[in-house]
Amino acid sequence: MARWKQSWSEEDLRRLKTLAGTKPITMIAKELGRTTGTVLAKAIEQKLPVMYRITQTQQ
Repeated sequence: MARWKQSWSEEDLRRLKTLAGTKPITMIAKELGRTTGTVLAKAIEQKLPVMYRITQTQQ
């Protein structure tokens, strides 16, 4: 069965909650082996932060 057709396991949800807001959605999706759309949808469903802001250091 294709990965995108599989249900979210407790481990997948735990990793998503840990990574949400710390990295761009594209990187999280790659780590989880899922599409960007499914990761974004699950993050929104779980009310997790989906925005990742790059902080710029002053020079």
